[in-house]
Amino acid sequence: MYQPRKIAFQELHHCDDWWIKIYTIAKQGDFDQFGIYGHAKDKLPTWLAMENSFDASHDHMAFLIVHAGTEGVFSIINWWVGTNMLNTHVFITEYENPSQFRKISGDGLAPCIWEMEVINHERIAWTEQVLKKSEPDYQTYLNSIFSR
Repeated sequence: MYQPRKIAFQELHHCDDWWIKIYTIAKQGDFDQFGIYGHAKDKLPTWLAMENSFDASHDHMAFLIVHAGTEGVFSIINWWVGTNMLNTHVFITEYENPSQFRKISGDGLAPCIWEMEVINHERIAWTEQVLKKSEPDYQTYLNSIFSR
């Protein structure tokens, strides 16, 4: 049965020449997996260097979701490519191995219903602040955050 989960914006993180909005989601209570969160941030340079097979052009704007779920902690890194498509990679970390990230996307797996709440907010913000503007307003996009 669906139960709301706590979603929190944590920080705007600068990595190399990228800006990354970082969110957490907790299955129960407050997010408490900050060790894994830190390891996920450490992985950002590697993850952000991954390209897709279609159009890898981007504006150095990304968002990371770190979701403490049932099976482990999911790290979902997303960035806009070709101006209007979302590049997404999903990793899972077992609670017992907080520095090990296994990629589980690529065979059809997509973000879950709670992660899609963040993605929907980011979609709307990107559309309003970047795609609909004659000049993209990246700062307003970066300032547009979601928490519940």
